[in-house]
Amino acid sequence: MADPTAPIEVAVRFIEAFGRRDLTTLTECLADDVVFESPRVRLAGRDQVVAGIAEFAGLVEAVQVTARYGDEHGAVVVYEMLTGPFGTIRAADHLTVVDGRITTDILIFDTAALNR
Repeated sequence: MADPTAPIEVAVRFIEAFGRRDLTTLTECLADDVVFESPRVRLAGRDQVVAGIAEFAGLVEAVQVTARYGDEHGAVVVYEMLTGPFGTIRAADHLTVVDGRITTDILIFDTAALNR
């Protein structure tokens, strides 16, 4: 049985919660002092990160995880976001996990889809 606090498990649970707009589970995955960086914004602290993600999650219709990689310190999750206004956006999150909570999340995606 997989360890639910292992970085890869926490990371995939977080991304899948995002896709379902499950802010309770998403919040439970984050450390209080989490830092989130994307091509568009940098946020610090759980409340700010959850608020920022919740705003964008409203545009997301589904998330499909396509690859996952991890070790004892973190994980990379590659996924596709189906959005109403932007179509499909392919993304990768590099997440650092300490004691079963995400401390950093660096999101990488091509911003060209947002400018259509």
